[in-house]
Amino acid sequence: MHIAVFVENRNGVDLTRRIMAAPESEKHSFSVFTADVNGEVARWTLAEAAAGGEEFPVRNLFEVGEAMSDDEFGQELRVRAAAFAAEEQVERVILFNDQSRRGRRVTEALNERLPVVLVQDGHLDFHYKKLAAGQRDQNWYYGASRPAAVCVWGPAMAQHVGFRTSEPGPRVHITGGLGHSDDPELLTVARSGVHRTAREADAPLRIVILDQPLGDQGKMPRPEHRAQLTEMVESLRAYGEIDVKPHPSTQPAHLTWLATGLPGVTLLDAERLLDAEGLAAYDLAITFFSTTYLQTLRAGVPLVLYNPKALNIVFPTIHHPLLRNAGTTEELAAVALRLKKSRKFLANQHGAPIEHFLAFKDDVAGEIMRVVEEAEPSPPPSAETAAPAGASAGAGAAAGGSLAERALREVERRASRPGTLAVVGVSFSYITGVAVPVLTYTQALIAQSPVDVHYFDLAAFPQPEHAAEALADAEIILINSLAPFWRSPIANALVEALVDAGCTVMLYAHETEYVFNYEAERSAERHLEMLKLLPRLTVLCVSKAQADMFRQLGVTDPIVIYNTVPRDIHRARASATVGERPRMIMVGTVQDRKGVDLFSRVAELAHARGLPWRFSWVGWKTPRIAQKTLLSDRVEWMGALSRDRVREELAASDVFFLSSVDDPMPLSVVEAVQHRLRIATFHRVGSREVLDGVRGYRAYTEYTPEAAFEALRAVLAEEVDEERYREVEELFDIPAFSARMSAALSLPAPGATVAHDAEEARHRFSVALEQNVAYRTDEFREHMSAGREENAFRVGREILRRATHSTDVLVGMAEIHARHGRVKEALSMLGGAACVGGQRSRVWMEIARVAEMLGGEGRSLHRFARREALRIRVRNRASRLGGTDS
Repeated sequence: MHIAVFVENRNGVDLTRRIMAAPESEKHSFSVFTADVNGEVARWTLAEAAAGGEEFPVRNLFEVGEAMSDDEFGQELRVRAAAFAAEEQVERVILFNDQSRRGRRVTEALNERLPVVLVQDGHLDFHYKKLAAGQRDQNWYYGASRPAAVCVWGPAMAQHVGFRTSEPGPRVHITGGLGHSDDPELLTVARSGVHRTAREADAPLRIVILDQPLGDQGKMPRPEHRAQLTEMVESLRAYGEIDVKPHPSTQPAHLTWLATGLPGVTLLDAERLLDAEGLAAYDLAITFFSTTYLQTLRAGVPLVLYNPKALNIVFPTIHHPLLRNAGTTEELAAVALRLKKSRKFLANQHGAPIEHFLAFKDDVAGEIMRVVEEAEPSPPPSAETAAPAGASAGAGAAAGGSLAERALREVERRASRPGTLAVVGVSFSYITGVAVPVLTYTQALIAQSPVDVHYFDLAAFPQPEHAAEALADAEIILINSLAPFWRSPIANALVEALVDAGCTVMLYAHETEYVFNYEAERSAERHLEMLKLLPRLTVLCVSKAQADMFRQLGVTDPIVIYNTVPRDIHRARASATVGERPRMIMVGTVQDRKGVDLFSRVAELAHARGLPWRFSWVGWKTPRIAQKTLLSDRVEWMGALSRDRVREELAASDVFFLSSVDDPMPLSVVEAVQHRLRIATFHRVGSREVLDGVRGYRAYTEYTPEAAFEALRAVLAEEVDEERYREVEELFDIPAFSARMSAALSLPAPGATVAHDAEEARHRFSVALEQNVAYRTDEFREHMSAGREENAFRVGREILRRATHSTDVLVGMAEIHARHGRVKEALSMLGGAACVGGQRSRVWMEIARVAEMLGGEGRSLHRFARREALRIRVRNRASRLGGTDS
């Protein structure tokens, strides 16, 4: 097969090289072409093609210097692209942007002649403050040319292309991003939970501003762009040295201004690539909206994605310790100050995980080539697909029913199919297993349905009302695990308020009985509050045994949905026959709950009986090991291993020996099923529900070394039941789990055909620019308590610009005004505090305290506030006493 690749920048050439290097590409021939009369694009592409790796020719369809207008260039490009395809006998075309000036003309010329495959090369899922068509970035329309297929980086990108309009879109494949999804180093930092810096506190920062051609591209008026850069530099100047790196496509006029209009900064060469190695020299990076965050993550450098008021396009909020979205220079200054003083970066406290936008895969180039090989030409647009839904009576009849019937079904669908899912927890990291099933589900959901998913980490909210406000628009609220009720001081009050307000709140529980009892002692008060709430929630369980446990706690109708482990196509199977020295393996953290003592004693017992059995444990050692616990020398303690190594060790074993004392549905057993390992577990473990009676599985009913030993001996003598193992594998596979979860949540299942109102969805989920108000309120309190009045005033003013419901900020700002003799302003702030928090005695006491600082002008308010505080105290006390008497 002859494949042509159209390139128009350096990145396109690099992606082409990666595609051509895939093993699947060896059986095909390639032609690489570009289109340029000005010389700049041709120079970029030819230089990149000649640099690094295997050189390949790039054919320019034009002669540099050909005289023609833009319109003439576009018309001629269509003609020459078609002629090139015919001359080279091209059978497939790959390109990286169908909305650029050149890419659009190429797709117009070739789309209906042969299969055109679009491969994502930058971020697509931007949000907008204003939604008029002319105010969107060209990437919003990515894939609108109706190519044969689109290869995207991750679930959010697939949702953007597939549900951007209510009309059928192109076929979308989540292949991952070339050079990103298949980069183990990026995967490691993407899933890191901390930011570590080696710099000394109070040392000047090295800051780099990664500028973009906002004015040149019409995303912001040129004067406003320059004004913003000037303001940014001035707000950061006090914290260290500042470098400015222009984008390579920046026009000469703006480069000239950068060189003269920003005194005191160092201007870097626009042509020079600033990769992860170059970025590593900086303490802080700042940009507007860009996929450069992938490079700053690799470099371990914090990045602020800055979005001033005049910029319409908004980068989504990603929850990571190295990323922060900010909307004002005051926020920039606060970030720089904290980083300089304490070496801590004020990162986003909640948002979507990186896997929302970038799926990590091992063979991205291979997956893209498989899409290219299977692509079929796009059909010409028909009247039905070209017209808006419901525009044709004939089309309506063909779809089933009259226009009135279809309209009724659409209303019923929208009434019964929520479009907003809020997932609430205390962590959304792949570091711990508790988030893996729900993240796996939500990413499948957003990739294949119009449901919007937002994640809320309760650590970002100091008060329940702040979290309730953030969740106000959610149609379904899913609490991920019981951990928030024990870990968060606001979870119980928040969930109670949500249920009282009539919200649909569901709980997806993972916890074992062991953990449940442990937390009942460790967090007794919060645990008791949770027990009162449980009967009011719909509880989703991972096993029937866990559902029985919740029934005993008063939950009337728990739903068993199990959980999920992604099916790994690269997972090698264990040997069907047992070797001369059978190997028993366990995967999990080394702690008492996982049965370390039992595992060790079985290894000792096998050795004492002269058996050549080998025992290995993969997982890091925790401090949760009692002094009496045996850590046998007969066990190979392998420590934490990479995912690839864990796969290899499982495939090289004979039995997966789960020694845990209890676990509602261990995912490690499902992975062992995928490897076709024999399995032995304690009978109280949830795996018995789906594996009991299956050849290749044994459960020991007594939690003793002797009983476990006999189970291992018995299972070694059996062959794995391939058919039943496959059934279990399918039960826990992503599609089956996603269908169960969606049914339980009353959401459209992934892949379900559902009409989509793009304008409404974009309006509903335009990302807020401000950092969570509650988070800024903490910053305000910190400045006030430390006596940093000027900083407190700056932060407080910014908070009140966005929200007026924080009594602490209103009273604090009043106190600052009072100290400086601004009586009118202080009284105004105190009036606001009274309106917001007037039902609380503490607020009136604070108002009285500040009013006393105002002298004669505050005397009457002082007296009134003290009386009101006393009245509320007496009323509340009487109410409590009355409740007790009744």
